[in-house]
Amino acid sequence: MKKITFFICTIFMLNSLISYSQTSIFEMSDFVNYQRLHKKIAIAPFDISVDIKSMPRDLSFDDLNKLHKNEALLLQDYFFAVMLNENQNKRLTAELIDVRKTNQLLDKNNINFFNITKTSYEDLAKYCDVDGIITVSVYKSNPIYGEKTRNRIDIKVSIHDKSGKLIWEYFDGYEGGPDSTSFSITKALLEKAARKIPYRNVIKEPKK
Repeated sequence: MKKITFFICTIFMLNSLISYSQTSIFEMSDFVNYQRLHKKIAIAPFDISVDIKSMPRDLSFDDLNKLHKNEALLLQDYFFAVMLNENQNKRLTAELIDVRKTNQLLDKNNINFFNITKTSYEDLAKYCDVDGIITVSVYKSNPIYGEKTRNRIDIKVSIHDKSGKLIWEYFDGYEGGPDSTSFSITKALLEKAARKIPYRNVIKEPKK
């Protein structure tokens, strides 16, 4: 049930009833100090949840989560690839660890799609041997307007320091028509998020 109800607060924050893309970014005022210290960062396995009202009637919670596990791995790999592609245009100031290595390290510590949200950010960073950990949550819903069903996706991309402190967070959402797919919408939102990752910002050294 946690995966079904997770992200409800985010939905209210995003005013998800409107049908166009919206973006909200939080960044610690001293983020640049963490950016200087972060030499390695990793993308954790995605967390995908669905509005209980939008859940297919012929699927149980367990069956749906198993489907989401495969989708989460594909999206994690896609986000990693997009981040690398963006890196060709503007280099990251920290090394981005390959997601396959990340997942192997987490798997050794029994961390996976089904329990990722129960693991502290400190532990995720420790198991991955990185200075910063990027987590992504995807929330699916199918609001109905009149007789038309929309396809709604909201994402949250967070960066936590290895101490567990939240230092950056990105919200975005989009509502497509009935012909759209949740997978294609999510990929488009991840592409936008990849361009916003702050490790591409130039580090300005303090004046002496």
